[in-house]
Amino acid sequence: MKTHLKTRSSNQLGLLYFLDFLVVFLGISVSFWMNEWNSDRKNDRLHRMDIHALLVDFDHDYQSLNRVHDHILEGDAKALRLLEVIQSQREGTLAYGAFADSIISIGYVYNYSTFFMVDATYKSLVNSGRIQSFPVEVNMKLRDYYEAAAKQVDDNNHLVDGVAMNYYNEAHPFLNYMAIDTHSIEKNRMFFNDEVIRQHYSDLQFYIRTLALKDRIKLHLRQVDVYMAKLNQLDSLVRSHASLEGAIETTTRQE
Repeated sequence: MKTHLKTRSSNQLGLLYFLDFLVVFLGISVSFWMNEWNSDRKNDRLHRMDIHALLVDFDHDYQSLNRVHDHILEGDAKALRLLEVIQSQREGTLAYGAFADSIISIGYVYNYSTFFMVDATYKSLVNSGRIQSFPVEVNMKLRDYYEAAAKQVDDNNHLVDGVAMNYYNEAHPFLNYMAIDTHSIEKNRMFFNDEVIRQHYSDLQFYIRTLALKDRIKLHLRQVDVYMAKLNQLDSLVRSHASLEGAIETTTRQE
């Protein structure tokens, strides 16, 4: 009888220990699950914020690229007009006075407008490791745009700035003279009537340097088109990913 009672008591005690263990185990499991759930919610919220920040940066880059693109087209048209004026003067079909007036009228050929990416969000993603939250394809395109393309942008900007600055300092000094102050048409004409200036603008080098500037403008246009194509592709990928994540509604950028 006593043996039976001891066995029953041991079984009850074992059951109590098991129930205590089960309660503790479930409590710890639920706690871990809640922490993981909260962590996932936090990460999801941060990811949606990262997506939004990237799209804001893309919009800024679009505006900058469009502005640069417009300036390039304007510069290309002015460079072509100036080349035609120089050619007419060299062929003798345009008198020097009319040639000078045409140069004055054209004014700045190209303001060497350059493009700079907004990369604060990308750098934050890389430094924090949150860039790994994006799909592999988006991750690769982000790195291509903000690293490989960014290097091309920087190199091209230096080339454009260098060619344009040398052109204004050496080939077309009137533009630096014009930038000093707002001159009357008479003072501008007096600038071109100086014998040294007359010889400078009649020299073949002025035509050759203007050709080189126009060529650089065309190359700059092709580079900007490459940046725009990369940005279009990246923007489309991020928006598709955002729609899957429920971060934004599926939208199409208006070109």
